Amino acid sequence: MDERNFRTKIVVFRDPFGALGARVRHQMSGARKQWKQLALSLCMLFTQLIWAAESFVAPALSSGSLAVQLIPTPGVLPNQPTVVSFGLPFPRGSITSTGLSTLRVTLNGQEIAAYVSELSPWRHRRNSALDGTSVRVALVQIERSFSGTTPAAAQTITVHWGGSPRSLHRPNRATRAETWYPVTSGSFQAADNVLEPKVYAVLPASWLGQGVLRANRTLAFDASNLEARDNPASNDAIATWPGYTEADRAFKNNFYTVVNRDDPAVTPANQCPYRVGFEPWLYDRAATMFALYFKSGYYTALREAIQHAEFYRARVNSEGHFSLKPGDKKYAYSESLAYAYWLTGDVSFLPEINRTADAHNNNHQWSTSLGFWTERMVAFKLMAHTVAWEIDGSASRRASVDAIVSALAAHQNGLPGIPSSNRVDGGFYHLGSQHDGDWVASSYGASPWMTALLSDALRRAYQSDESISSADMLRRIGSFLRSGLRVGSSAFGGMSTASRYVIGYDGQDIAGTSASHDEDHALDIAAAMAWGDYFGVQLNQRDPLLSAAVRDTYLTFDRSVNDWIRPQNPSSDLPAFFVIHWRKWAWEHRTSDGLAFAVQSSTSDTQTLFANGFE
Repeated sequence: MDERNFRTKIVVFRDPFGALGARVRHQMSGARKQWKQLALSLCMLFTQLIWAAESFVAPALSSGSLAVQLIPTPGVLPNQPTVVSFGLPFPRGSITSTGLSTLRVTLNGQEIAAYVSELSPWRHRRNSALDGTSVRVALVQIERSFSGTTPAAAQTITVHWGGSPRSLHRPNRATRAETWYPVTSGSFQAADNVLEPKVYAVLPASWLGQGVLRANRTLAFDASNLEARDNPASNDAIATWPGYTEADRAFKNNFYTVVNRDDPAVTPANQCPYRVGFEPWLYDRAATMFALYFKSGYYTALREAIQHAEFYRARVNSEGHFSLKPGDKKYAYSESLAYAYWLTGDVSFLPEINRTADAHNNNHQWSTSLGFWTERMVAFKLMAHTVAWEIDGSASRRASVDAIVSALAAHQNGLPGIPSSNRVDGGFYHLGSQHDGDWVASSYGASPWMTALLSDALRRAYQSDESISSADMLRRIGSFLRSGLRVGSSAFGGMSTASRYVIGYDGQDIAGTSASHDEDHALDIAAAMAWGDYFGVQLNQRDPLLSAAVRDTYLTFDRSVNDWIRPQNPSSDLPAFFVIHWRKWAWEHRTSDGLAFAVQSSTSDTQTLFANGFE
């Protein structure tokens, strides 16, 4: 639901009482406080009666049409026929594989011959009526000629479904050799052996945000947030932004920094070393670029995401590890590879999707004797297995997803060995000796910021499960994260609300680092708490303190992010939109893309209603 629809609902609440309200104000002149209390009570009554959180899964659309922009690259020969290959995602239940016969492509009202097939069906681990019965992503291939090789030569086609059958067909599926070409300039050089599609198909952000690819739904960037990098001096002059637009601006502007397009004055020594270094890839750099594309519909984000996914794919070794960091499971990701497959239809990504998931085939059940164990490690494992199952649908992969989720549920409930007295609910407590010594070896604690990563992976698993138990795990994570917040002095001046680095099982500080104010994780933790609040509304078990905690923690991010906008930096060879560490862009933004949707779709408190214009 966007803000305009939200306000429309408020007006509906208000209008039936307009005349009554006028009389009350006339009779109670000088008694505004009482009138506000009456209005508040009426609003609370009606919102309690009719409010329900918007569905996690977007509603089906059995028929419709969608504008798709085709942008040629230097791999296209001007005025020569070129095969365009792209994936088109559909909300669950919208179209069946048989119904793909109605998928037609037109340009200026004239149908174009198309090859159409199913790339992936919607899968469900619990409901057979939803498992494999509708198309999640369809492959569409057409042939077009372009006048040039830049966005200025783009064409806009329209894809229709659910109406009359397609009458013009391409007989065969085109291959990578026909649709991709080697990249020789820009973010990658010829020596990197990166390929990309000759033509990109750019979909609207409103369509991409329905949670078909990324799993959780998102709200598109506002219309004023244009594709180009913002002027850092202008942004630095704005202390806080309305709603959640500060996060959107940071997502976009810091993207240009991490692909070394911040400012020409930034010297190579201070640019992001993603072509040779592993650190910028932590938390799935390419998947974060896809998340930016899904929220924005920006061509630049899509192109960088595909190129980075291809760079990564070509460097997955036989063990499923990233060749720039071999042997480290923290760098084994399938998420970005799946997005590249779904958006291009290129089967080259399929082997590595399974290989990276297999890299995480260790013991799923936590115990004190397990050895190394962190929430981050399990988050990457669950994400990799879930995505791989969404692609191949194998019984063994589904069993792995079920086993990981089941083990996490038992862990959160307090497996034997975890102290039960005074235990703060919702955390995945384990020994400091299992967590690289971030706290006392014999003490039980949990990492809030790593739990935010786990919340993201659990949301993806929830999409194919939709069980009360999975929703409750996410709800409890939100309350657990709230318990670790502290209000204190900000590193950037003033006061802030941010999480401790570590939370003891009983809520106490158990490590020296826990005294630090972890403002660098304010955005990702705010998002995980927002989803906890969302599922609390779904389950009618809302934590009454959680929505305020989300707001305060997000505001900490909003205020502190300006400290990293430094317009004067290029004169010192540094980026103006400063990102440090390089992995920070991914940890902040990949898992927080659904923050605004979670808040807006679950808000029923009257404080927010007044803030959105009721008064």
